[in-house]
Amino acid sequence: MQTINTSEFAPYGEVLEGDFSPIVDYLNERTPIPESGNIYVRDEEPFRLLDASKSIQESVFGLGEMEAGYCNGNNTKLNCMEFHACPEVDVAANDLVLLLALPSDIEDGILDSSKCKAFLVKKGQAVALRPYVLHFSPCKYEGKPFRCAVYLAMGTNRDLTCKPRDPMLWKENKWLLAHPESKQASLGAYIGIKGKNIEVL
Repeated sequence: MQTINTSEFAPYGEVLEGDFSPIVDYLNERTPIPESGNIYVRDEEPFRLLDASKSIQESVFGLGEMEAGYCNGNNTKLNCMEFHACPEVDVAANDLVLLLALPSDIEDGILDSSKCKAFLVKKGQAVALRPYVLHFSPCKYEGKPFRCAVYLAMGTNRDLTCKPRDPMLWKENKWLLAHPESKQASLGAYIGIKGKNIEVL
């Protein structure tokens, strides 16, 4: 496992500078962690209106429309990989692990899970993942549930209103590759990951 402050992280994203404590406090004080599994909220207006969120909107999204949500939970497995045609900013409200891969790691529509790399993001750190970098739910670190802010271009992860031509396109601005063992695969997602369903313990 690498930390985001190493050169290994550079192809995947950028470590953001700043005081993200208001985001951390909001998540820890106002957002739930389920007993099992994860909860994902795409956009929460009071969260989006925080000054710290507005700073991210300007510095990363150029004041374009941005949604501010969160992913909290207990995940420990790879399960899927997704990518977006925009950056994604993740702010860790406590220590968590991101499993990442590069677009060039996909060969003939398939990602070998051995290409994935694990990065530790410490409480209060923020990263801007580059467009098309593969990622999915954070994973717990040292067995402790996580809270993670998720900033994306507005509309990302909304349900599709028509059947797409691309079998990977799962939701709006969300392309998804599922591992055969994942829940998403059982729901009809494109099976595009081979190898071990990596687990972070």
